[in-house]
Amino acid sequence: MMKDRPAADPKKLAGQFDEWLRGETLVGRMLANLKTGRLPELLDAAVDGSGGRPVEALAEAWNGWERGKTLPLAVAEGLRDGGLAQFLVDLGDVAQGGE
Repeated sequence: MMKDRPAADPKKLAGQFDEWLRGETLVGRMLANLKTGRLPELLDAAVDGSGGRPVEALAEAWNGWERGKTLPLAVAEGLRDGGLAQFLVDLGDVAQGGE
């Protein structure tokens, strides 16, 4: 059943995150959108690959919310401060133009 889901779209995820940054979306809705858009899978793959410390910090912020240990606003701010927008832009660039 999971194989029928479309692949994560970094550009779409970046747009959803940017809506929150602009104040157009509530933090809970933004986090839900990122989850259904498969951000956790992108973060896991990057941490397992060569993502390095910045990606680990993003994954740590995200996992705090997933485990119910961090409030949504603190998670969103951690994602913002950890460079989620740039991470998604970089993934989108790789997907479009290759490495």
